[in-house]
Amino acid sequence: MPCARLETLLRRGLLGLLAAMLLFPVTGCASLLSEIMVSAPNRFNPFGSKNMLSPPERKLLGVDQQFRVAVGPPDAKLAVSVIEPENFAEPRGTILVLHGIWNRSIWMLGTAQMFADEGYRAVLVDLRGHGASTGKWLTYGPRESRDISQVIDALQERELVAGRLGVYGISYGATTSIHVAGGDPRISAVVAVAPFSKMRDEVPDYSRTILPGIEDWVSDDTFEEAVDAAGDQGGFDPDMSDALEAIRKTDAPVLIMHGQDDWLVPPYHSMRLYEAGRDHAELVLMPRLGHISIWFDAEGEVAAKAKNWFERHLASGPKTAAP
Repeated sequence: MPCARLETLLRRGLLGLLAAMLLFPVTGCASLLSEIMVSAPNRFNPFGSKNMLSPPERKLLGVDQQFRVAVGPPDAKLAVSVIEPENFAEPRGTILVLHGIWNRSIWMLGTAQMFADEGYRAVLVDLRGHGASTGKWLTYGPRESRDISQVIDALQERELVAGRLGVYGISYGATTSIHVAGGDPRISAVVAVAPFSKMRDEVPDYSRTILPGIEDWVSDDTFEEAVDAAGDQGGFDPDMSDALEAIRKTDAPVLIMHGQDDWLVPPYHSMRLYEAGRDHAELVLMPRLGHISIWFDAEGEVAAKAKNWFERHLASGPKTAAP
């Protein structure tokens, strides 16, 4: 497949072909291949970031407030949605809810509503370049976490941080949640579901899953060169996309959950994270669950453990609703 064909696929927004970059030598296509790796979805959908919820949609979905927060550098505007706990005298805490890569916060509404039902103010964020947020490049944690800290600043200015502050994330959002905690002491508790530990390791893991057998003819050096080129394209240091360092920097208790049958993000990522932060982390490996099934959480095990974690490390005030 020549570079011109690859560019056609890129312009159509097919990030599912991320690992296609590994089908070619980095030399000659480096700029284009790195672009595939670090392009945010809204680079391909210029109208996507304009799609804030309408008032009727907010009412239907149970969203009490929605607004944008300016972050950067580089400049972007993030869409933020707030769901208030009903029938509670005041929130028992505040929980940020972060989605996965090439996703958007609306898919996390069920999780956010679950926390609101427990008495927390739930705050959903469309990460940079996703959903109704602007931004061009992905950095696999560092820039996204600085964005979230600026969102927290804005929430405090609006007096929307009630009690202690927690963060819940899935996949890309899980890794971002650990980066947030590592750089922001305002975070009191974290639940990270299926996080990856390092960009340099996750890119080949993902690629080898969606393109079986690729390891037979793509060298480790090619993976490394591709990640370096992606950092140049996105304007960041890929070695800073290391959640192991982030978890060492936080004192916040971190619950890590991972499916034992996860092929997209193999469970060794969470094992590494636990070892790096074992004095303040807990690891739960779940049999028979993969990357998608742990998100859908059909048996409610992830939800139950997340609620219990925040009850232990975040909640204040009575759990029972006010009359």
